[in-house]
Amino acid sequence: MIAVQHPILREINSQYAFLSSMIERFPQLMKEWITTQEHEVEQLARQEADGDFEVYSSIYASEISRTESCYYEEFLFNQAMLIMVYSYYESFLCRLAKECNAKDYWPSVIAKTFGVTLEEDLLKISSFLRETILPLRNQLCHNNNGTLFSRKSEGKDAIDHLIQRKCISLDDGRICVLDRNLIQETLDDEYKILLKLADICGYKTTMIGQK
Repeated sequence: MIAVQHPILREINSQYAFLSSMIERFPQLMKEWITTQEHEVEQLARQEADGDFEVYSSIYASEISRTESCYYEEFLFNQAMLIMVYSYYESFLCRLAKECNAKDYWPSVIAKTFGVTLEEDLLKISSFLRETILPLRNQLCHNNNGTLFSRKSEGKDAIDHLIQRKCISLDDGRICVLDRNLIQETLDDEYKILLKLADICGYKTTMIGQK
């Protein structure tokens, strides 16, 4: 017997696994990069100093500054990942809605197309993604240039709540995503909804072949 996933279900699973892997591996990749930079700086300083400790210390202190930007690069990674994670969710919602001719791409509408009402926990997740993560994504994509909420106060209360939870911070009008767990938890929640919708749409794993 061979298990064969529906192509859309397979893509939902594979993209979830890929994004999860990126989130999980980033700290180690960053650590490895910093270690490599420190090793290269030390070798350069030793070669240039030719045994002079003061020259070595001066060169090392000057060159090691190349790793100081990692603090901001981590924020950049978190911002990019949150945008990618929501795009993963939204793109599949739009695809599912198109496949079943739903009037809108929101989860409850897609489910209703098949006469199904989503469970309360999934409705809460859907609301959180729509009312909190979507506005956050929009701010990161469009307004995160020092003009936060300059057009409308879209999602301001939700974003203020994330600030209170210390998931994000505001730095001179720019949003910084502090808690990478927020990104992984968002992805996990999205995955739950997409799996449920795929099941409702009939996109299942089938067994083929003889026993």
